[in-house]
Amino acid sequence: MPKSDKTKMIHFAWFGCAGAHAWNTQAGSLYDWRRGDLYMEVARIAERAFMDMVLVADKAAVPTAYGGNNDFYVRNGFDIHMDPTPILAMMGAVTKHIGLGATLSTSAYPPFLLARQIATLDQLSAGRTAWNVVTSVSNAVAQNYGQDTLPPHDERYDIADEYIDVVRKLWASWDRDALIQDRESNVFADPSKVKPINFSGKYYKSRGPLNVPATPQGQPVIVQAGTSNRGQEFSAANADMVIAHKNTLADMKSYVAQFRGALEKAGRDPASCKIFFAIKPVMGDTEQTAKEVWQRNYEKSSVEAGLSYLSDTLNIDLSKFDLDKPLPPDLPVTGMIGKLLQHTQSNKHMTLRDIARHEGMSETYPICGTPEQCADIIERTAKESGADGFHFRPAGPGGTVGDIYYLTEVASKLMPILQRRGLARTSYSGSTLKENLFAF
Repeated sequence: MPKSDKTKMIHFAWFGCAGAHAWNTQAGSLYDWRRGDLYMEVARIAERAFMDMVLVADKAAVPTAYGGNNDFYVRNGFDIHMDPTPILAMMGAVTKHIGLGATLSTSAYPPFLLARQIATLDQLSAGRTAWNVVTSVSNAVAQNYGQDTLPPHDERYDIADEYIDVVRKLWASWDRDALIQDRESNVFADPSKVKPINFSGKYYKSRGPLNVPATPQGQPVIVQAGTSNRGQEFSAANADMVIAHKNTLADMKSYVAQFRGALEKAGRDPASCKIFFAIKPVMGDTEQTAKEVWQRNYEKSSVEAGLSYLSDTLNIDLSKFDLDKPLPPDLPVTGMIGKLLQHTQSNKHMTLRDIARHEGMSETYPICGTPEQCADIIERTAKESGADGFHFRPAGPGGTVGDIYYLTEVASKLMPILQRRGLARTSYSGSTLKENLFAF
């Protein structure tokens, strides 16, 4: 399908967790998921494909949602995560351009600690860092950090509003020109340009200043995945990029229109925040081969694995639900409301068993066919939905960033087609992630 004059260039990212999900995959037979060489190679491949960033997910607890204990998760290696920040530092050491996105929770990290970690990563990577802001969904996270339960859904975003205010003030506590490092005068920095923030709010206090100088980006790229009404309100006020999972083109269109409206309501330019949707193209040399691969993946997909992932995401034990009935759209979710919307918004008759199978294979918006056909679908979807970009979601519950075989397939078969059509970048025009993300 030839490129339309009205089709804009598309941004692409690689997204998944860094943890034990890869232990029994094809990649796990060659790479130890606990070692850095796997993740460094992932970053190299993604950069050679000129993707915008690698975004590493995280959860700060072994879940207990499914079955009321850790057993299923530990037995299968699900949601056994390593801290994304040092992994991204290793990725940054072997690349020069690709962005590095760390998922860190406002419910787990003190604001000063997080601001310092992200500022350090931005310094080390010469301005390629993003922070994927999450509020966490599991009470297991709260209990790891000295609380009994997480606050209610909307209050978590109220807290996050104040949290991000503290963090931004800490990043701004050094003026951009405060660092002098003049050896002749023996002056490291201008004290008049480094100030305490003396923040005192409802939830947080921080004196400041940060003990890391102003970073190359000034403020890192802020990523957010909130799709509930309150989540969109938070994203519209704070995010440079949002990521969402939608199963149909109609749901994508609706989300884009709603979120662009939220940006305007927040007093922002609707183009000031990039919208990415999750995709997982299934490719084959022929259309029939691709369909057979999709069917095999679906048949092999573990219902229980999908249920365990959904249980933790929704913060509801789905082992107690009837697999052959739909999920109630008004289910009292205390976790990620957007995950419920993903599966109930358009297809209200999809059974829990089908939902679990799709989650077990990381299926979202259906893209299946030859690489050319998949490129057609991606191009058409970007044009019709108004999306700015897509993040590839690797295989397995939650996806693993270390799914190097699937990444290689995407990078070698799909991305070159998109590049030939003028839909994907063939070089990095900026020196920072923010510059590249807003280059088109």
